[in-house]
Amino acid sequence: MQTESNDKRKRPKKKGNRFMRNAKGFAKQGIFGRGTHIDDDEFNYFINILDAMKAGFEDVEDRVNMANNVFEQTVDKEIHLSSNQIVSKAIESLIGFVDDAQLERFFAKFGESLRPLCSDRFASHVLQKMLEIAFLRGLGKAAALEQSDDAPNAAKRAKPDAAQVEEQYNLETKFSKAHREKCQEFVLRISKFMLNNLEDFVWDSCATHIMRTAILCLVGMHVPKIAFEKGGAELAKHRKLYTVPEEWHEVMKEFPQRLEMWPQFVDFPYQEHSSALLGVICLSLSVVDKSMLKHFGKKILTQSLLKPHDDVEDDDKKETKIEIDDDDNDGNASKEEQMETNEATENAKSEPPVILPKVFHYQCAVILLETLLSVAGAKLLTQLYAMLFSGRIAYLAQQQQTNFAVQRLLQHLKEVPDFEAVFNELQPQTEELLKMGYTGVVSGLSAACLRLGAKQAQMISALQNALHVSGDKEKSKMFFNCLVKLKPHELLAGDQSGFVHLHGSLIVQHILQFNKPIFLVNCILELPAVQLSQVFNTPNGSHIVDAFLQSKYIGEKSRERLIRLLDGFYVDLAITRHGSRVLDQCFKAAQETQKLNIAKELSNKANMLKGSPFGRLIYTKYRLDTYKLSASQWQASLGQQLQKQEDEKEGKSKKRSAKTATELFKDILTQ
Repeated sequence: MQTESNDKRKRPKKKGNRFMRNAKGFAKQGIFGRGTHIDDDEFNYFINILDAMKAGFEDVEDRVNMANNVFEQTVDKEIHLSSNQIVSKAIESLIGFVDDAQLERFFAKFGESLRPLCSDRFASHVLQKMLEIAFLRGLGKAAALEQSDDAPNAAKRAKPDAAQVEEQYNLETKFSKAHREKCQEFVLRISKFMLNNLEDFVWDSCATHIMRTAILCLVGMHVPKIAFEKGGAELAKHRKLYTVPEEWHEVMKEFPQRLEMWPQFVDFPYQEHSSALLGVICLSLSVVDKSMLKHFGKKILTQSLLKPHDDVEDDDKKETKIEIDDDDNDGNASKEEQMETNEATENAKSEPPVILPKVFHYQCAVILLETLLSVAGAKLLTQLYAMLFSGRIAYLAQQQQTNFAVQRLLQHLKEVPDFEAVFNELQPQTEELLKMGYTGVVSGLSAACLRLGAKQAQMISALQNALHVSGDKEKSKMFFNCLVKLKPHELLAGDQSGFVHLHGSLIVQHILQFNKPIFLVNCILELPAVQLSQVFNTPNGSHIVDAFLQSKYIGEKSRERLIRLLDGFYVDLAITRHGSRVLDQCFKAAQETQKLNIAKELSNKANMLKGSPFGRLIYTKYRLDTYKLSASQWQASLGQQLQKQEDEKEGKSKKRSAKTATELFKDILTQ
């Protein structure tokens, strides 16, 4: 019988905690980590270092001092210690903070025996980290390309603190010119070594990671590697670009040129390590050479992804086994059964099984396809759609392994005719997709309708039919409620929870930005304020207000109605994390008289506001203590504050437009 605690979702355990616990447990048995053998004293020293790092540092200087002290203990034992499981973790975590002499010593020692170290399951991690640090130090902060306004904030939220601190230290610290040159030489040397040993390292589970990092470095792309942290997609989302020497680009281009000549190239997408390598090459070519990406991507498509699946021929050869029932008892029943069987056979014949290319049968190949979809130009994207997805979209969208590839296709389709063909295939399956739980596909479809400005009315109609709210005036009023929970009208009656589905919220946000969102707008404005405030007080629901107030196709009167509708609930919103965001957006969009009403409502319950950390922020931000003293003085001071914010925004937008103009004419100016 399950206990109450088992019913709750357990928090995932951190890998680092488990690693340390296991290491100490094995040490009691005399096993001091896998790999090369170290003695008891060395083990205790490095375990204590890892414990100290786990506890954290007050500032970067403490981390730098520890790193240099630890690396002093590795003199003449660099290779031996780096090949131990415990020590390699410590070295990998600290190597980004050592001084130039210590790092150059490791460059020299590792350079003496690169081949075995690339395949060592522990030392290879250290080498990969050295490559990353050499890349950052060799280029410096001046080489960093400017990011968009939203990118740094996203990176700050998702990237581990360790990566931010390490990256900032290596970019901003003033190293000597000689050290920077040696770092650049190391990056180039490792990259060329990988290129010259492709045959040995493509399928090597350790060396292939170093090769991928080298390729990314050659095009100026930084993806941090953190000990105890899972890498891959999450960190790759927040990669940064740097300006690199032109020579590096030429070395990088040799990787795809050599690989595409191999006879094994056609099988690369179907093996885990080689598939990941192709994905990194496509990502890198999207930065360096679009025409080469088009050629390389087309070769992957035609030679590998379009291959028929191995089992198809075997299935065709199988004979259908026919069974004859000799039992004549209950003739009527057997006739009915026979009729049902015949109907099922006819349906099966009318709907032939979907024959999928080999790519959709291998997870690693599907991931490569998703990468290719995200970097492909308009022409290659159309070819990918026509050859792999056309006629199969509805089936692929309903499979666990392939529905993310459909989402990626919807996210990047550039041609309206292609999208309309995809929409026509997916529209009849909307209800089935929602039933199966593949709501991301439906959300991706609505996002594509918004982005391309096509099939918007049909999308709303498809959602109404899928949620069973079309054709009845009373049911149609429940469209918003059904959407935010992604449940049909019949199931919604018994659901009194405040749950808001993530994809439901996203679909609502997309529809509110459609050219004609009036139907959904009326559904929202006809809801009781209690129900609206409950929806807006959730993490997913709070963003619906942003879309409503910022949509170009929702009139001023509708915005004012929404803001007035929430009167009496602003205090409830102000004292919660997500509700305070909603209040902030409503206050910015409100007219002067409505702002006074909101301030009055909040100041009347000032004690309740001050009892919540979010309420206190709202109280301070909107200077409600000034409002209590004089409403007119508060209004004047608030007007000045808002004008200052508008001026700052205008200045930023001018800078952004100037930067955009420079980027537009970059190709002409450089000719």
